This record gives sequence, structure tokens and C-alpha cells, in this order.
Amino acid sequence: MFRSPSPKILKTLEITGLAEVVPLDRADPPGPEAPRPAPSPRFDRSLARAAAHQARKDVLHAALNLVVVLARATVVGADGVSVSLAGDGGLITVASSDDTVEAMDADQYVTGEGPCVTAAAEGRRVQVEAVDEETRWPAFTPRAQERGINAILSNPLRAGTRPMGALNIYSRTPCAFGRDGQELAELFAEQASMVLTHAGDDLAQDKGGRLSEALRTREVIAQAQGALMERDGIAPDEAYAVLRHSSRRTSTPLRRIAQEIVTSTRQQPSPDGGRR
Repeated sequence: MFRSPSPKILKTLEITGLAEVVPLDRADPPGPEAPRPAPSPRFDRSLARAAAHQARKDVLHAALNLVVVLARATVVGADGVSVSLAGDGGLITVASSDDTVEAMDADQYVTGEGPCVTAAAEGRRVQVEAVDEETRWPAFTPRAQERGINAILSNPLRAGTRPMGALNIYSRTPCAFGRDGQELAELFAEQASMVLTHAGDDLAQDKGGRLSEALRTREVIAQAQGALMERDGIAPDEAYAVLRHSSRRTSTPLRRIAQEIVTSTRQQPSPDGGRR
């Protein structure tokens, strides 16, 4: 007895055009009186390619998440870790240890500045000893202070010789990363770079179709956070928690909730009688 294909498999077949090749509405194999037809060569080759591509993506994401977990556990002073990767539309976080780290990355993407952005763009290590004393990124630094982050260490990631992103380590303690922590962070960045090098074009193809959409989603969420902070006088983490709670309570995608808040804020009349 064969099980019916799962929704994920059905979607894969639909995307690859295989749903039209092989009928999927039969849960059981043909009886003895009806010999099973030979598999279509096109089906075999296409399904193998689809399965192999998905397997490579799963292994890649698992490897990057493992780098995050290990760096968080072994780098002294680390309170959070993330991996940012670059594409045609900018940077996107593909692995992170917690929501605060994701928000820290998003702040840098939105402002276009910060250690992560610099490390990814220039291919060099960037360290912030104490955020309170930092002057290089005037738009980003206040956001880091609001989130309680006081030290940052960003190491560049490369696919071959090409800059590809950054491994970001965050701490709530100023001057948290000494020489040992720096060396460990560099080692983890090298390992992540090896993963990206072996991933090759598959990673670029995977990111290409979704990167722009993901960046737009992050921008809308950041705008909604700002609107809630201004309206309710709350901190960034609290604003994000409000968005997530509303999304879960109403079973509505987070981006839609954020977009509704941004739209309603823009439609509110300004003090001079116009629209914001």
C-alpha cells in the first residue's frame, strides 16, 4: 500500500511540471490484472533533479544553522549569532539564534549601515568594542542601543573569492570579544565560507527568486515597528512582539499585519490637516 504524496511533494511536482506527467489521484498501485506502466524517463530525471536540489538546500541551511549554534555556544561573550548573505537586492538573514539578532540585522539592512553591512561589502572583519562609543554609523547605532546590544563582531563570508555576506556575533556586554573570541569567530566564518563555496550556483538560484520579496517584507515589518513605537511609546522588541501576537491571534501573515499598520498610519491626518 502506497501513501498519497504529501502536500510538499505535490507542490514540488506542480512547480517542476511533473503533475501533468504522472497522475497523483491514486493511493494504491494497479491490481494484478493491470500491470503497472513503466516510469516515464522524464519523470525519473526531473524528480531526481528536484529531490537533489531540495536536498542540497536543506543541507546548506542545516550547516549554516549549525555554525550559528556552535558560535553562540563557544565564543565567549556571545549572546546571539546570525548569518547574513548578499544577493542582487541586498542582504538577508538566513540563520539566526533569536529574534533580537534578526532585528539587529534588519536594522542594518534598513539603514544601509553597520558592521554587518561593512563586513559583507568590504570583505574584512569589523568589530564594535562598545556601541555607546561608536560613531561610524549614526543611523544604526541608536537602534543597537535600544535593543541592549553593546558589542558586535562581524566576519566576512566568501564563496570562493567573492564576498557573500557576514557572520555576525552580538553581545550585551561592552568589549566582550577578546583575542580568543575573535579567532573562534574567524574560524566559524571560514567554515561557513567553505559551505557557501561548495553550494555554488544552487544557493544563488535559491536566493534569486525570493531575496527581493524577503527584503520587502523586512522593510515593511521595520516600518510597522517604528509606527507602533511612535504611537504606543514602546521599545523595538515590544513592537515586534505586538506584531507577532497579532499575527498568531488572527492567523494572518506577519507581513500583512505590518502592511495594514503602515497603510493605516499613512492615512491618518497630520496636525496640519493633510495626510501623513
